[in-house]
Amino acid sequence: MANLTFNEKVDGSKLILKVAGEIDAKTAPDLKIKLEAAVGNGIKTIICDCSALTYIASAGIGVLNSIQKFLKEKSGEIVFCNLKKEVKDTMELMYFTKKVRVFPSLDDALGGV
Repeated sequence: MANLTFNEKVDGSKLILKVAGEIDAKTAPDLKIKLEAAVGNGIKTIICDCSALTYIASAGIGVLNSIQKFLKEKSGEIVFCNLKKEVKDTMELMYFTKKVRVFPSLDDALGGV
C-alpha cells in the first residue's frame, strides 16, 4: 500500500515541503489538499524537497501540474529539489520538468527562488 507523508516548514510566503513515500492515484488527493491549503493561506512559493520521495505516478504529476498553473497565475511557483533518478525520469517523460525548475539540493532551491 502506498504511503505518503509530509514535513512542512513555512518561511514567510515560502513553504518548504519535504515529501516522503509514493505519490500515486491513492495518495495524490492528499497532496492536492495539502498544496491547495498552503496556497489558500498565502503561500506563493512551494519548494518540494523530494529526497525521500521514492515514486511518482501520472496522477501525482497531474496534481503538481494543476498547482503549478494555479501558482503561476498568482505570480508564484513550485520548484523541486533532491529528485531521485526514478522520480525525475517520470517527470521528464511527462514533460513536467519543462514547466518547473529543478534544483540539485535544498540549498540551491532556497538560493534560486
